[in-house]
Amino acid sequence: MAQFVGQPNLEGTEDLNAITAAYSTFFSENAFAIIASNLLISFGGFVIYFTIAPSHSGTVADDLGKALRLFLIFLIANILTGLATFAGILLFIIPGLYVACRLILVPIIIADHGERNPLEALKKSWESTKDNGFSILLLVLMIAVIGAITVGVIQMIIGVIIGLATGGAGWPLVENLVSALGGTALQIVFTVLIGSIYYQLTGKGSDVGEVFT
Repeated sequence: MAQFVGQPNLEGTEDLNAITAAYSTFFSENAFAIIASNLLISFGGFVIYFTIAPSHSGTVADDLGKALRLFLIFLIANILTGLATFAGILLFIIPGLYVACRLILVPIIIADHGERNPLEALKKSWESTKDNGFSILLLVLMIAVIGAITVGVIQMIIGVIIGLATGGAGWPLVENLVSALGGTALQIVFTVLIGSIYYQLTGKGSDVGEVFT
């Protein structure tokens, strides 16, 4: 995406309406690439939940097949989670983050139980994270901050090295690959983190108290 589609041109743009118009134009011109890439990323992440689910059995091909059959349910559940989170964000952000953390287990619940009812997946996640919403929020924020700083520093160092090697011209393909790899690493970390939380809160791992106290 970064190499062949890029980002909207916001150079010299400070007006909010102009920024909104630039993003709107960018999306309308690249809608297919944006939607296709995000669906591919979502599907890839969803497959990993099948691999780390307690009920996992079979091969990677089996996981791909299971994920494909439940992918529409996963998308609908994600939309419902997004709507619930947005409603919470309208109430001064923190409630939205809390709601997002209470519903954080939705994808792995779908993968582990083969759940075909999106609302039931949301309900099970809400029940599983009872009394641990803010603990999960704190954990996720810590991982997000540490991860973002780590990836940012690595990208900066590589960017400086490339800049020195090319006299400031840069190698966009290499820089974009580094950025993509960093994003991939963070996504995998968060996917495994959600799996770990699920193991703890459903009693399939060590004692919950050891994790959140």
